[in-house]
Amino acid sequence: MLKRYRKSFHFQLLIIDAVATFLSWIVAYYIRFEILREDDADWAMTFLQLGFLAVVLNWFFFHVNRLYQPFRIQPWYREVLSIFMAILQGTVAIVVLYYFFAPLRISRGHILLYLVICEIMVVLFRIAYRNHLYAMYWKGKLLHPILLIGNGPQMERYIQTVKSSPDLGYRFIGWVDARGKEAEYEIPSLPEDELENLIERYHPELVVIGYSHMDVEKIGKLLQSSYNVVTPLVVLPDLSYDFIGSTVEDFMGIPLIKINQPQERFFAGLVKRFIDIVVSLIGLILLSPMFLIIAILIKLTSKGPVFYKQERMTMDGDRFYMVKFRTMKVLSDGSNEKGWTVKDDPRVTKIGAFLRRTSLDEFPQLWNVLKGEMSLVGPRPERPIYVEQFKAKIPAYMLRHRVKGGITGWAQVNGWRGDTSIEKRLEYDLYYIRNWSLWFDLKILFLTFIKGFVNKNAY
Repeated sequence: MLKRYRKSFHFQLLIIDAVATFLSWIVAYYIRFEILREDDADWAMTFLQLGFLAVVLNWFFFHVNRLYQPFRIQPWYREVLSIFMAILQGTVAIVVLYYFFAPLRISRGHILLYLVICEIMVVLFRIAYRNHLYAMYWKGKLLHPILLIGNGPQMERYIQTVKSSPDLGYRFIGWVDARGKEAEYEIPSLPEDELENLIERYHPELVVIGYSHMDVEKIGKLLQSSYNVVTPLVVLPDLSYDFIGSTVEDFMGIPLIKINQPQERFFAGLVKRFIDIVVSLIGLILLSPMFLIIAILIKLTSKGPVFYKQERMTMDGDRFYMVKFRTMKVLSDGSNEKGWTVKDDPRVTKIGAFLRRTSLDEFPQLWNVLKGEMSLVGPRPERPIYVEQFKAKIPAYMLRHRVKGGITGWAQVNGWRGDTSIEKRLEYDLYYIRNWSLWFDLKILFLTFIKGFVNKNAY
């Protein structure tokens, strides 16, 4: 049934894309040669033939950009970006092919009109089709029955995800070996039986198996009995210690699951580093007059250097010296290096208290960013002495060092800075690493400026 559905889904999208593409080609031709009144030199038949070529090329590039997967596999915004790239690639292919193999020159105006109209029309057609499917799902039609087997923690997470997204079009027809959890999620409990018998009796389109690692032998028995089963099976791996994400890779035919390793995004990483360099360099130049004023105030109000360097830990456990404006008195017994800074700390100078409240003492870290020791956005680097304490008490604490430390971060813009919960800070840091993107970084920078640098927990 699922196979038939996929074929039907695939066929429907092929028809929709073909109609949208060919209609866009015709509309562009009509605008260029009828409305704008340019002589088409009897090219109508040639352009009609090229319209069919445009359809075939779009089919090809839509397939390359994975646009014929079910909607529930990729979000709408990613689909729109993929559509844009696929149509652009198809249009370039038309121009190249026509240049080398056709005797007549193609109208550049028509090509540009087609590109714009096709982008809009395909997106509109697909939105209409997507909304039609969602309407059917909400009415309880076209739903895809799923059979659940197992009681691992990953199974509950899967159920919660599906139930929070009704537009997926999934329907749980029953749960085998739920161990009493079926009532909580309002899923019918089914008796244990051979997998073939369960499929024959309930006719699911998909069987989802999810046991904890302690019940791995049950997964083996189910898979062993599935050799003659044609219904698709999905096994949810028990990744109880997965805090920042996991990926599946193929190593010369051997499937590998990488746990707690951020996805390698080479190009995005280069862009992030480029932004760090540009922003930190511009910031150092523009803020230099303010730096001079702060330096004078520090020297006039207390003895000691203007800047203060402190060893911190960043990505992969590397250590570096973070640069800040000095905000504390220089004490001969070295007590500056002991303990957290607390409210009304006697070690903090008057100008230092102001700098801390406004976070102006942090701005020299732009130099660390320019050198590549830090980033504009990332988990706040901590002192090695505290890292050793925290990693012994807090599970997964060292995972925050999978990325480069930053001046600001997701924890900081949500108020978790200064003398606040380390566990909450870690929670937000791991969320940032798991969901990192350039857009997320820009959002954090935007929130940093919108909310301001003043914070009640900074002292």
